[in-house]
Amino acid sequence: MHALRYLPAYSIPGLIYFTMSLGGIFTWLPILYVFLVIPLMDILVGPDHSNLSLEQENRAKNTFLYTLILWGFLPVQFGLLAYFGYLHLFEELTFIEYGGIVFSIALSNGGIGITIAHELVHRPSKFEQWVGRILLMSVLYMHFAIEHVRGHHALVATDDDPATARFGQSFYAFLFPSIWGQYWSAWNIEAERLRKLKVSAWSLRNEMMQFSVLQLLFCMFLAWIFGLDFVLLFILTSFLSFSLLEAVNYIEHYGLQRDKQSNGRYEKVSHHHSWNSDHVISRMFLFELTRHSDHHAVASRKYQTLRTFDDAPQLPTGYPGMILVALLPLFWFRLMDPLVEKANAR
Repeated sequence: MHALRYLPAYSIPGLIYFTMSLGGIFTWLPILYVFLVIPLMDILVGPDHSNLSLEQENRAKNTFLYTLILWGFLPVQFGLLAYFGYLHLFEELTFIEYGGIVFSIALSNGGIGITIAHELVHRPSKFEQWVGRILLMSVLYMHFAIEHVRGHHALVATDDDPATARFGQSFYAFLFPSIWGQYWSAWNIEAERLRKLKVSAWSLRNEMMQFSVLQLLFCMFLAWIFGLDFVLLFILTSFLSFSLLEAVNYIEHYGLQRDKQSNGRYEKVSHHHSWNSDHVISRMFLFELTRHSDHHAVASRKYQTLRTFDDAPQLPTGYPGMILVALLPLFWFRLMDPLVEKANAR
């Protein structure tokens, strides 16, 4: 039954379906839900710093319902997109309605869909990895499956990682270099893998080539079903979706640095190199992604077993609230820079 505590995440796409059917200004309600209601609930409920016992952890690790809840989001995500396409074809949507729908779907796809994809691309099962990749295809960000697992996790909290925000860097200065840097990093990672196999980087064995073809075919399919103009809306929705992911990347590692050892190599990644948040509500909605310190320390851990550490750097509140602060750089620097200095002085 503990797995059911993550079902509130489905309230976001559920609310989006409902408000899309209502139309008008109601299409903007999911934005208020995510960035007003959930942050307030985070503050009111507060954090929970407890961990599972070893017995509870073993039970959770072997309970299939935790995984089933993740898989169930796949039809939900594509269903949202299909319903948007239907409304685009058969309803006279206003500019206000288009804006509300695009931003709302981006919140669901980027906040919940990519979070679930992130969990699944770390799994050893090829099937689960491809469920994660298909979720990423629906936001045109399949290269994340390569770069995040084989690039970001190796280079996190260093100047070589495009997905680690530097101290004093605003979210707006971070966004596009992170997007661009991760994309080219994925190409380089695949090219190096194939070079070791003595296979051409332009071979279809190159996963980046596969991903590019799949995403292009998906866009063509949407154009065939819903029209070329809908593809432009889909691209905008996808951009906003992965921009939300990048906002999460920004707050997860802002300013944290791994020390260089005498041999010139960086110290091993530990729970000191990611910002942690134990706020209960965000943890439920984001499948424990906010316990990010343990995820980077032990990337193979399933979300339901992630732990907290007393000496891990802690965010003042959950992710939705921190994203709002990140959009206001002066407030962000005033809040976070003293915490960064304290964390790096450990």
